[in-house]
Amino acid sequence: FLMIKRITRKKLDVEKYTNCLNTATNYRIYAEYWYLDALVGDNWDCYILNDYEAIMPLPYTKKLGIKFITQPIYCQQLGVFHGQNFSRNNFQKFEKKLHRNLVRGYSFNEENTEMYEPKGTSKVNQILKLNTDYQSFFSKLRKNRKQEIKIGLPDDYKIIENKHGLNFIELLENNYKNIEKDLQINKLKKLVNRLQKNEKSITISILVNEKTIGSSFYIFSNQRIIQLCNAKDNNTKLNTNTFIVDFIIKKNLQSELILDFEGSSLKGVNEFNTSFRAETKFFTVYKNLKL
Repeated sequence: FLMIKRITRKKLDVEKYTNCLNTATNYRIYAEYWYLDALVGDNWDCYILNDYEAIMPLPYTKKLGIKFITQPIYCQQLGVFHGQNFSRNNFQKFEKKLHRNLVRGYSFNEENTEMYEPKGTSKVNQILKLNTDYQSFFSKLRKNRKQEIKIGLPDDYKIIENKHGLNFIELLENNYKNIEKDLQINKLKKLVNRLQKNEKSITISILVNEKTIGSSFYIFSNQRIIQLCNAKDNNTKLNTNTFIVDFIIKKNLQSELILDFEGSSLKGVNEFNTSFRAETKFFTVYKNLKL
């Protein structure tokens, strides 16, 4: 017997929800209840199969009391999270339910996209498997990236890793004036605080004379290290992200981890990730409303 019910965030059984997500074959940190809470507060519902056998979180925005399913910023992939041998029929029941909503945008995860081909538009993500040694990895890099890494950082520059993201946030605030300041920065700060509290993140920064000139914020999603955000000083000519990515790769090579670049359809970003030999994956974005 198959029953999918929709419940509000307030009525969510957090323990059962978390257990279902943690044992899912396609876990993503984006779907953690505290992650969504940090981004949208109580503004999300969830479709639940029977007694939390599968879950589908539904973040929404409200206008004139009407709910619109809307994918939040800093949350690349959601979708249906489930255990082994989840049938196409079950998946399609979730999908049909989603279609009955007003959907401004909803992102299914890569595994959903690969296995069940949900309706929607394909978006690009880029990932790099780290189960190799440095020599093999380095030999495959694109020529320009190799040269940069070989030359290395200037002597007075240093690269550090820390558990807090303060220098990253500061850099972002000072150099990206066009960021919709209150909305995006405040959401990001809230999320960064929560991720740090749960020990699910690290910041890698490049400093010169104790001043941060480049910084990236990474989050841990089980087997994935996700590059959530990066920032750099506008006056810096150095391609800081090359050294930050190289640093995180060196640190985690010969493991079962995957570096998730949160790939991009932006040409420059996509090419940068490809220069590290990141492979392309697809996730699906469904919408039935024009934004």
